[in-house]
Parts: sequence; structure tokens; C-alpha cells
Amino acid sequence: MNAILLRAKIPLTEADVVVSAGRGMKDPGNWGMIEELADLIGATTACSRPVADIGWRPHHEHVGQTGIAIRPSLYIAIGISGAIQHLAGVNNSKRIIVINKDPEAPFFKAADYGICGDLFEIVPRLNEAIKEFKASN
Repeated sequence: MNAILLRAKIPLTEADVVVSAGRGMKDPGNWGMIEELADLIGATTACSRPVADIGWRPHHEHVGQTGIAIRPSLYIAIGISGAIQHLAGVNNSKRIIVINKDPEAPFFKAADYGICGDLFEIVPRLNEAIKEFKASN
């Protein structure tokens, strides 16, 4: 019988790697791909304020000026425009990667790396690539 190991989530303020998403997710039912990515890379999940305000994610995951300020080594923002209030909570991250379909999203100016494209195409492909990499190593 295979044992299932459940990894305890690291609190946002202590997380070294954070995967965060926003309204670009379009529906709370789409959040599975974010949780999968976080599990694959050992990250903690976070969200933007609007996502917490509409009840898609718990308020303790809200990062930003009115939420939690964090300083991870890696912050991955998916479907978040990067309003100044959000940036105030993550601007001390060592590296910021942004995935957004809007090339004018303010977050691209703060990002170290950016992917302009549809998160519903990019994130599943990224998850599969990480799984393949892990399986071959």
C-alpha cells in the first residue's frame, strides 16, 4: 500500500516560494492548477485582494498593502494585474515572475521575468513540464 505524505503548508510570511493568483483565474473552480503548481515546486499559495474579497480564497492568503507583506525568494504572480496596492506587499521578493495575458499589466514593470499569454494554456503546460522533469530525474 502506498503511503500518502501530506505536506504542511508553510505560512506566507515564512515561505521561500509563493505562487499567487488573481481575478484572471475567472472562477474559483480553476484554482486547482495553481495548487498543483505550488505542490510541484514546494510553494505556498497566495492571492490578490479582489480574490479574497469575493470569497474565492481565504483572507489569510491575501498579499498586498492591505494584506500580508511577504519577502520570498521567488514570487510567481498568475493572472494578477499588479496594482500598486498588491506590489506594496510583494516588492521585497528576490525574484518575481509574472504570467498575464495583458502586455500592459503594471506587474510586468516590476517583474524579473514575464510571460505574456493565456494562463489557462501556460500553467497546465508548465505543470506537465515540471512533472516530466521530475520523472526523468
